[in-house]
Amino acid sequence: MPIANSPERYGAMTKTLHWSVFLLFVYQFIGANLMTRIGRDGRFLGMGQNTLYDWHKSIGLVILALMIVRVIWRNSSPLPDWSPLLTEAERRLSHRLEMLVYSVLFAMPITGYLFVMAGDYGVKLFGSWPLPNPIGKTPPLASWSWFLHVLFAYTAVVFVAWHVGHGLKKHIESDGKFLGRMLPRLRR
Repeated sequence: MPIANSPERYGAMTKTLHWSVFLLFVYQFIGANLMTRIGRDGRFLGMGQNTLYDWHKSIGLVILALMIVRVIWRNSSPLPDWSPLLTEAERRLSHRLEMLVYSVLFAMPITGYLFVMAGDYGVKLFGSWPLPNPIGKTPPLASWSWFLHVLFAYTAVVFVAWHVGHGLKKHIESDGKFLGRMLPRLRR
């Protein structure tokens, strides 16, 4: 599979970035629900709440880095032509939805980072490397950042579900032809 996009299909780089961010987003959503519910002394798969929090913060920064690479790649590699299976209205909607998903996937890690730094919780990258806190304890910023982080997380769930739902609907309507452009091993 070619690295770059072709006029008909997404290339390996686009697909890798797309599916990596998606899988990490799913991990983050599940992890956030676990870490906030197991309690201080609880454990899940041998990990305590602090470990789950450290990994959640670390993966959030990984998603931010991947999103930066994704935007750079998207702007430097031409996208495939629109699928002929999409109407003009669906193309406009898909583009707007993609921009909304990109926005919340940037906003979530940024607000999460602001929350943990302004709340003086810090980030211990993958449980091993403490990152410096350039913000310092700022409770009002921490409160607003937490509120926005949670709001963006649930907003992202809605946008991602909409994106997935629309893709599946078009795939079913096209007798299994639509998703072949983005899925790794399906043929059109």
